[in-house]
Parts: sequence; structure tokens; C-alpha cells
Amino acid sequence: MSANLPDDDRPTEIWPSSVEPELAALLVDLIAREGMLDRAAMKPGATLDELDFDSLEAVLVINGVEQAFDIEIGSEVRWGEVRNLGELVALLADSVKRATPALQS
Repeated sequence: MSANLPDDDRPTEIWPSSVEPELAALLVDLIAREGMLDRAAMKPGATLDELDFDSLEAVLVINGVEQAFDIEIGSEVRWGEVRNLGELVALLADSVKRATPALQS
């Protein structure tokens, strides 16, 4: 039902529907671990400012994603377009899918 709502009207506890739940969970755990963030605060609607997620954490997360999936995503991630954790997860998932043919639908 929420899939028909505009992005801004979605409940903040729902991860983007474009990301498989298993991949979303893996990426959230990786973001929390590599970014040294409080896992309990990792909610889809949490802004990166609220999480104290800055450029250092971004570099750590990129490196962690690259290592975890044995891929290279480098600077292709468009951080300026990310407003919250849900969008970050979707952006990283898209990068992982593009770099990992077996995950493409």
C-alpha cells in the first residue's frame, strides 16, 4: 500500500522498495559498522546529519562495501542526492547491483 505514496509521504520505518530486504539489512549493518554509527539509530528516515554521518564515514562505508562485495564503486556514489539513510541504502544497493551481475534483476 505504501508503494503508491510519494517518497516524502512514506512512513520513515520502511526501507526503499527497490532494495531487497536482505541486501538492505546487509548494507545497514555495514554502514553502522564501517561508519561507527549507533545501529539502533539506523532508521530509513534518519538524516545523515542526525546520524553524524560525514565524509570520513562515507569513505569508510565505500571501502567497506567494496570489500564486502569485492567490487569497485569509487566516486560514482552521488552523495549530494542523499537526504536520509533509506536513500543512502538505495544508492549503495544500486551501485552493488550494477557492479555485481548476479544481483541484477
